[in-house]
Amino acid sequence: MSWEAVSAISTAFTGIVILLTVIYAAKQVSVLSEQSKALAAQLEHLRRATQLDGTLAVFEEIFSDDYMNGYRFVMTEFEERMKDPTFHAEALENTPDVEKHKERQVMRHMERIGTLVKNDLLDGNVLVDFAGDVIEQTWVRLKPLALEHRREMGNERMWENFEFMALYVERWAATR
Repeated sequence: MSWEAVSAISTAFTGIVILLTVIYAAKQVSVLSEQSKALAAQLEHLRRATQLDGTLAVFEEIFSDDYMNGYRFVMTEFEERMKDPTFHAEALENTPDVEKHKERQVMRHMERIGTLVKNDLLDGNVLVDFAGDVIEQTWVRLKPLALEHRREMGNERMWENFEFMALYVERWAATR
């Protein structure tokens, strides 16, 4: 056997090895791609389950006695009480008595919800579908106080997530 024949056989053998390696690598890439898709689906399922838990917890809070008392206060008494200069001045304090100023509980609650929705930790569409009217009604009544807080405190970001939720409700309603 000549050296040319040995060289040709070894070149052919090397080509076959490279071809088999490419075929094996392509199969591995295909398997990894399928595994990646399955993992992405599992992560999405986990994310949705976590958001559901958070959303249910927020629903529970909305029906809590503390929130419902605050909501009733905002809807029935707040505007009239704000006409009293003493009450109005207390409402602008950093830490008013929350038993007397139930509006603050509502504002904090809505601020927290807005923060969670804005950061995609709660599904805003589900929340707004369920409680959009409550969010909108409380913002309408509490917006003047929120804006006054911003001016008094010199903080334009104060209650921004509560306002974010009110705007979210508006955008959501416009698409319905």
